[in-house]
Amino acid sequence: MANPSGAPSRARYHHGDLRNALLEASLALVAEQGVEAFSLREAARAVGVSPAAAYRHFEDKDALLAALAADAFGRLALGMERAISRAPGEPGSRAHAAAAFAAVGQAYVEFAVQHPSHFRVMFGPWCAEAKVPVASLTAGPRDPYTILVDSLDALVASGAVRPEARAGAEVVAWASVHGLASLIVEGSLKLTKAERGQAIRHTGRTILAGLGCDPGLLGPPEAPLDADPCVRSPTAKNR
Repeated sequence: MANPSGAPSRARYHHGDLRNALLEASLALVAEQGVEAFSLREAARAVGVSPAAAYRHFEDKDALLAALAADAFGRLALGMERAISRAPGEPGSRAHAAAAFAAVGQAYVEFAVQHPSHFRVMFGPWCAEAKVPVASLTAGPRDPYTILVDSLDALVASGAVRPEARAGAEVVAWASVHGLASLIVEGSLKLTKAERGQAIRHTGRTILAGLGCDPGLLGPPEAPLDADPCVRSPTAKNR
Protein backbone atom coordinates (compact mmCIF):
# COMPACT_ATOMS: atom_id res chain seq x y z
CA MET A 1 0.00 0.00 0.00
CA ALA A 2 1.35 3.44 -0.91
CA ASN A 3 2.21 5.92 1.77
CA PRO A 4 0.03 8.99 1.03
CA SER A 5 2.25 11.29 3.05
CA GLY A 6 5.22 10.65 0.79
CA ALA A 7 7.41 9.82 3.81
CA PRO A 8 9.63 6.74 3.61
CA SER A 9 7.80 3.66 4.79
CA ARG A 10 9.31 1.65 7.62
CA ALA A 11 8.38 -1.45 5.64
CA ARG A 12 11.47 -0.71 3.54
CA TYR A 13 13.65 -1.90 6.41
CA HIS A 14 13.78 -5.69 6.39
CA HIS A 15 17.33 -6.91 6.95
CA GLY A 16 17.54 -6.66 10.75
CA ASP A 17 20.90 -4.87 10.93
CA LEU A 18 19.91 -1.27 11.46
CA ARG A 19 23.37 -0.08 12.49
CA ASN A 20 24.98 -1.17 9.22
CA ALA A 21 21.98 0.02 7.24
CA LEU A 22 22.44 3.50 8.71
CA LEU A 23 26.15 3.42 7.87
CA GLU A 24 25.44 2.45 4.26
CA ALA A 25 22.77 5.11 3.94
CA SER A 26 25.17 7.69 5.34
CA LEU A 27 27.80 6.81 2.77
CA ALA A 28 25.25 7.46 0.04
CA LEU A 29 24.37 10.81 1.64
CA VAL A 30 28.06 11.74 1.83
CA ALA A 31 28.34 11.04 -1.90
CA GLU A 32 25.28 13.20 -2.63
CA GLN A 33 25.67 16.06 -0.14
CA GLY A 34 29.13 15.92 1.38
CA VAL A 35 30.19 15.06 4.93
CA GLU A 36 28.89 18.20 6.59
CA ALA A 37 25.48 18.61 4.96
CA PHE A 38 23.43 15.57 5.95
CA SER A 39 21.97 14.71 9.36
CA LEU A 40 21.42 11.54 11.34
CA ARG A 41 17.70 12.10 10.88
CA GLU A 42 18.19 12.03 7.11
CA ALA A 43 20.05 8.74 7.39
CA ALA A 44 17.17 7.32 9.42
CA ARG A 45 14.69 8.57 6.84
CA ALA A 46 16.71 7.01 4.02
CA VAL A 47 16.56 3.62 5.75
CA GLY A 48 12.88 4.03 6.59
CA VAL A 49 13.02 4.13 10.40
CA SER A 50 12.31 6.78 13.01
CA PRO A 51 15.07 9.09 14.29
CA ALA A 52 14.58 7.50 17.71
CA ALA A 53 15.56 4.13 16.27
CA ALA A 54 18.73 5.63 14.80
CA TYR A 55 19.65 7.31 18.09
CA ARG A 56 19.58 3.92 19.80
CA HIS A 57 22.65 3.02 17.73
CA PHE A 58 24.42 6.38 17.47
CA GLU A 59 24.41 9.14 20.07
CA ASP A 60 24.70 11.79 17.36
CA LYS A 61 26.01 12.36 13.86
CA ASP A 62 29.61 12.55 15.08
CA ALA A 63 29.27 9.07 16.54
CA LEU A 64 27.98 7.81 13.20
CA LEU A 65 30.84 9.49 11.32
CA ALA A 66 33.35 8.04 13.78
CA ALA A 67 31.97 4.57 13.10
CA LEU A 68 32.24 5.16 9.35
CA ALA A 69 35.79 6.43 9.72
CA ALA A 70 36.82 3.53 11.95
CA ASP A 71 35.49 1.09 9.37
CA ALA A 72 37.36 2.95 6.64
CA PHE A 73 40.65 2.97 8.53
CA GLY A 74 40.25 -0.75 9.12
CA ARG A 75 39.61 -1.40 5.42
CA LEU A 76 42.57 0.74 4.43
CA ALA A 77 44.86 -1.04 6.88
CA LEU A 78 43.75 -4.40 5.53
CA GLY A 79 44.41 -3.26 1.96
CA MET A 80 47.88 -2.07 2.92
CA GLU A 81 48.69 -5.35 4.68
CA ARG A 82 47.57 -7.32 1.63
CA ALA A 83 49.65 -5.12 -0.66
CA ILE A 84 52.73 -5.70 1.48
CA SER A 85 52.14 -9.46 1.44
CA ARG A 86 52.22 -9.39 -2.37
CA ALA A 87 55.37 -7.26 -2.64
CA PRO A 88 58.14 -9.05 -4.54
CA GLY A 89 61.55 -9.88 -3.09
CA GLU A 90 62.85 -11.81 -0.12
CA PRO A 91 61.42 -10.50 3.17
CA GLY A 92 64.09 -8.46 4.91
CA SER A 93 65.90 -7.64 1.69
CA ARG A 94 66.37 -4.15 0.32
CA ALA A 95 64.33 -5.01 -2.77
CA HIS A 96 61.38 -6.24 -0.71
CA ALA A 97 61.47 -3.22 1.61
CA ALA A 98 61.40 -0.82 -1.35
CA ALA A 99 58.63 -2.75 -3.09
CA ALA A 100 56.57 -2.98 0.13
CA PHE A 101 56.86 0.76 0.74
CA ALA A 102 55.69 1.48 -2.81
CA ALA A 103 52.83 -1.00 -2.37
CA VAL A 104 51.65 0.82 0.75
CA GLY A 105 51.33 4.07 -1.19
CA GLN A 106 49.56 2.38 -4.07
CA ALA A 107 47.07 0.72 -1.70
CA TYR A 108 46.36 4.11 -0.10
CA VAL A 109 45.55 5.84 -3.39
CA GLU A 110 43.53 2.93 -4.76
CA PHE A 111 41.46 2.79 -1.57
CA ALA A 112 40.67 6.50 -1.89
CA VAL A 113 39.62 6.07 -5.53
CA GLN A 114 37.48 3.01 -4.86
CA HIS A 115 35.91 4.36 -1.65
CA PRO A 116 35.69 8.16 -2.06
CA SER A 117 32.93 8.64 0.51
CA HIS A 118 34.88 6.69 3.11
CA PHE A 119 37.96 8.74 2.26
CA ARG A 120 36.15 12.04 2.69
CA VAL A 121 34.80 10.97 6.08
CA MET A 122 38.21 9.77 7.31
CA PHE A 123 39.84 13.15 6.89
CA GLY A 124 36.95 15.61 6.98
CA PRO A 125 36.94 18.85 9.03
CA TRP A 126 34.70 17.18 11.64
CA CYS A 127 37.68 15.03 12.75
CA ALA A 128 39.26 18.02 14.48
CA GLU A 129 36.39 18.12 16.99
CA ALA A 130 35.65 14.39 17.19
CA LYS A 131 35.19 13.09 20.73
CA VAL A 132 37.29 9.99 19.98
CA PRO A 133 40.34 9.95 17.66
CA VAL A 134 38.89 7.93 14.81
CA ALA A 135 42.25 6.46 13.78
CA SER A 136 42.46 4.84 17.21
CA LEU A 137 39.28 2.86 16.52
CA THR A 138 40.87 0.77 13.75
CA ALA A 139 40.29 -2.93 14.27
CA GLY A 140 43.45 -5.02 14.00
CA PRO A 141 46.99 -4.79 15.34
CA ARG A 142 48.14 -1.95 13.06
CA ASP A 143 46.47 1.21 11.81
CA PRO A 144 47.42 2.72 8.42
CA TYR A 145 49.84 5.24 9.91
CA THR A 146 51.65 2.55 11.87
CA ILE A 147 51.92 0.47 8.70
CA LEU A 148 53.52 3.44 6.92
CA VAL A 149 55.96 4.01 9.79
CA ASP A 150 56.86 0.32 9.88
CA SER A 151 57.46 0.25 6.13
CA LEU A 152 59.90 3.16 6.47
CA ASP A 153 61.64 1.46 9.38
CA ALA A 154 61.96 -1.66 7.22
CA LEU A 155 63.78 0.40 4.59
CA VAL A 156 66.35 1.37 7.20
CA ALA A 157 66.59 -2.12 8.69
CA SER A 158 67.25 -3.62 5.24
CA GLY A 159 69.91 -1.06 4.41
CA ALA A 160 67.91 0.52 1.59
CA VAL A 161 67.81 3.89 3.38
CA ARG A 162 70.37 5.41 5.72
CA PRO A 163 69.18 5.99 9.31
CA GLU A 164 69.93 9.72 9.11
CA ALA A 165 67.53 10.07 6.17
CA ARG A 166 64.69 8.41 8.04
CA ALA A 167 63.77 11.18 10.51
CA GLY A 168 60.38 12.71 9.68
CA ALA A 169 59.99 10.72 6.47
CA GLU A 170 56.52 9.49 7.43
CA VAL A 171 55.14 13.03 7.22
CA VAL A 172 56.65 13.62 3.79
CA ALA A 173 55.48 10.24 2.49
CA TRP A 174 51.96 10.60 3.89
CA ALA A 175 51.56 14.16 2.63
CA SER A 176 52.72 13.19 -0.86
CA VAL A 177 50.50 10.13 -1.23
CA HIS A 178 47.50 11.73 0.48
CA GLY A 179 47.84 14.80 -1.72
CA LEU A 180 47.80 12.68 -4.86
CA ALA A 181 44.80 10.71 -3.59
CA SER A 182 42.88 13.89 -2.72
CA LEU A 183 43.56 15.51 -6.09
CA ILE A 184 42.22 12.44 -7.87
CA VAL A 185 39.19 11.90 -5.61
CA GLU A 186 38.11 15.54 -5.77
CA GLY A 187 38.48 15.62 -9.54
CA SER A 188 41.24 18.21 -9.61
CA LEU A 189 43.55 15.80 -11.42
CA LYS A 190 41.83 13.89 -14.21
CA LEU A 191 43.65 10.60 -14.82
CA THR A 192 42.81 7.38 -16.59
CA LYS A 193 43.43 4.15 -14.68
CA ALA A 194 46.75 3.71 -16.49
CA GLU A 195 47.78 7.30 -15.77
CA ARG A 196 46.81 6.84 -12.11
CA GLY A 197 49.13 3.86 -11.82
CA GLN A 198 51.85 5.86 -13.48
CA ALA A 199 51.36 8.77 -11.06
CA ILE A 200 51.40 6.44 -8.04
CA ARG A 201 54.62 4.76 -9.15
CA HIS A 202 56.26 8.10 -9.89
CA THR A 203 55.29 9.43 -6.46
CA GLY A 204 56.76 6.37 -4.76
CA ARG A 205 59.97 6.57 -6.77
CA THR A 206 60.35 10.27 -5.96
CA ILE A 207 59.93 9.68 -2.22
CA LEU A 208 62.41 6.80 -2.21
CA ALA A 209 64.91 8.79 -4.28
CA GLY A 210 64.58 11.68 -1.83
CA LEU A 211 65.41 9.28 1.00
CA GLY A 212 68.62 8.33 -0.79
CA CYS A 213 67.45 4.89 -1.82
CA ASP A 214 69.68 3.04 -4.32
CA PRO A 215 68.42 3.92 -7.83
CA GLY A 216 68.56 0.25 -8.70
CA LEU A 217 65.72 -0.39 -6.23
CA LEU A 218 63.37 2.22 -7.68
CA GLY A 219 62.31 0.41 -10.81
CA PRO A 220 62.31 1.91 -14.30
CA PRO A 221 61.59 5.63 -14.57
CA GLU A 222 58.09 6.62 -15.61
CA ALA A 223 57.37 8.47 -18.81
CA PRO A 224 56.26 12.09 -18.32
CA LEU A 225 52.64 12.22 -17.20
CA ASP A 226 50.48 14.21 -19.59
CA ALA A 227 47.87 15.18 -16.99
CA ASP A 228 45.42 18.03 -17.45
CA PRO A 229 44.55 19.54 -14.07
CA CYS A 230 40.99 20.85 -13.76
CA VAL A 231 42.01 23.79 -11.60
CA ARG A 232 43.96 26.43 -13.47
CA SER A 233 44.96 29.97 -12.70
CA PRO A 234 42.99 32.81 -14.33
CA THR A 235 46.09 33.65 -16.39
CA ALA A 236 46.33 30.10 -17.71
CA LYS A 237 42.66 30.09 -18.71
CA ASN A 238 43.10 33.19 -20.82
CA ARG A 239 46.07 31.90 -22.80
